[in-house]
Amino acid sequence: MASIKLVALFAIVIVSAAAGLIWPFFTNLHFNLVPSTASLWYMGKGSKYEPEMVYRVSFNNTNFTADMKFLPMQGQNQSLLVQIKPSGSNNTISQTVQIGLVYDYPNVSPEAKPYFDILDQSVFSMRDYATTNQYLAKGAEWGDLYIGANHEKLAVTDVSITSFGFGSANAYLLSYRIGANENKFWIVDNLPLPVKAQVYDFNGNLDYTFELASLKAPSTPGFS
Repeated sequence: MASIKLVALFAIVIVSAAAGLIWPFFTNLHFNLVPSTASLWYMGKGSKYEPEMVYRVSFNNTNFTADMKFLPMQGQNQSLLVQIKPSGSNNTISQTVQIGLVYDYPNVSPEAKPYFDILDQSVFSMRDYATTNQYLAKGAEWGDLYIGANHEKLAVTDVSITSFGFGSANAYLLSYRIGANENKFWIVDNLPLPVKAQVYDFNGNLDYTFELASLKAPSTPGFS
């Protein structure tokens, strides 16, 4: 009988030790459950329908509109015509760039470069999280952000019919907290770029905003 008790005690110790090893794995495991019918989005989705998207952009003290027209496909390649109009100026800066996976355009004209640097940090910034398919569903997590010592997740926190400068649409709100503020991005399915954003810096100052003010997308599903 004593040997049976010893074996049972030894088994309990082994099970407890194993549980101690694997339990941290399960406590740190996050299940990102989304409906199997959820749509997927990535930077550039819908560009083949050749929409024209006019943005109002505000970055620090710089304000301008950016008229972005997705040009017809040339084989496997597509270009983007961007016409920039600085606030308070009658000048228009035109630049055509070939669309790449990361929407990064360092080789533009000196006149266009300051504005493309801003677009790189604002309208095109979602490329860091959506160059591959991401779920459009409430609760879907899109990536990790490390802000100082803080670890935040970019996730879809709301889905609703929302009014924008270009009209109303079913929009997916992506957000994460930075200090006391919530940074927000709005995505509309089948449009290749985010339609709106409001982003604060670590000190709580408004860093940038942009919003789609006008949209011409007669061939895009849901907008024709």
